[in-house]
Amino acid sequence: MNLVSRWRSFLAFSLGAATMWCVQSGLPDAQAGNSLGTDAYGKALRTVLDRYVDPVEPGRVLAESLKRIVSGLDRHSHYLTADERALLKQRSRGGTTGMIVEFQRAEPGSRKPARLEVSAVLPGSPAEKIGLQPGDSILKIRDQDIGFMLSRAEVDVLLLGGEGETIDLTVQRRSDAGPTSQRLVLSGQSLPVVSGALVEHGGRKFAHVRIRAFRSGVADSVRNSLKELRRSAGAAGIGGVVLDVRGNPGGDVGEAVLIADTFVGEGVLVRTRGRGGQILREERATQAATDDATKVVVLQDHRSASASELLAIALQDHGRAKVIGERSYGKGTVQDVIGLDDGSVLTLTIARYFSPKDRLIDGVGVEPDVPVADMTTQPEAALRAALSAL
Repeated sequence: MNLVSRWRSFLAFSLGAATMWCVQSGLPDAQAGNSLGTDAYGKALRTVLDRYVDPVEPGRVLAESLKRIVSGLDRHSHYLTADERALLKQRSRGGTTGMIVEFQRAEPGSRKPARLEVSAVLPGSPAEKIGLQPGDSILKIRDQDIGFMLSRAEVDVLLLGGEGETIDLTVQRRSDAGPTSQRLVLSGQSLPVVSGALVEHGGRKFAHVRIRAFRSGVADSVRNSLKELRRSAGAAGIGGVVLDVRGNPGGDVGEAVLIADTFVGEGVLVRTRGRGGQILREERATQAATDDATKVVVLQDHRSASASELLAIALQDHGRAKVIGERSYGKGTVQDVIGLDDGSVLTLTIARYFSPKDRLIDGVGVEPDVPVADMTTQPEAALRAALSAL
């Protein structure tokens, strides 16, 4: 027997002996199920720090442990160390990619790596200039592999920067056979996320309002856009409104509530429930300046999430709008950002959103009244379906 074979035999014997020792020794009996408690966890952690063959840096181990614990709870909770938080702040210098991305973490027990998909691309943006489109996947940012990332926060750190800064990406476009390398130049220009146009269908004019994200001032932009479109339509007026939230990942929930309030005169618009189903908050409609006559549809796809879903389901529950398209993403949770004493930060899901009729959104999504297939490949057909529903 050669030296390599002897070492293999020794290793196999050692592992087998260790396994048999675990079974036959005087260790406490194994408990059925997952019964690990905080005391046992603390003891195991202290043992790792004290007895591992090489010295272990406690801060690094604890941070890595907390990262995996928190990110394993759901896809929207995460933990950033003080250094990562400082880097995030340092890189937040006003540069923008002009694209909206959705991070899908690797599920525990799954062999699929984490994934980053482009949800929307703003017109005239750096992302549009290098040809990115909704449905494309980003495989690497600054040479960091997306597949090993635990949270969206890690992605944000890499995509931030100042005006003119370049970021190297590895991209898998839907239309390409393999990945390509792209260099994206960040822009300091603030790009509009609301656009409006008059479209004709069946001899009438309709208002098509595209909302690509919800941020401060979006509700006012939507109202101003509708006012301008009504003026442009002339005496005949508009036959209805298409609120288009395809690819919209959400954002400021308050802005979505204000838009819903434009079309609903009274009642609950969104309800927030915490642990045990306790109602934490309800946002209610107001009578002021309510448009309860104009026909409305909401056009959504499987990337429409969060505030987009709250808008759609509020109008759907109140009978003010039909929802057209695909079942939405299903992100209906509230996160609290908690600063810790060492400068690190914990973002934790603390509640869930519910519709006016108390329908759950998170993990379920909003079911369309009129389903539309192939929305990614035939976007104009989806808009025609929405106009037909009006």
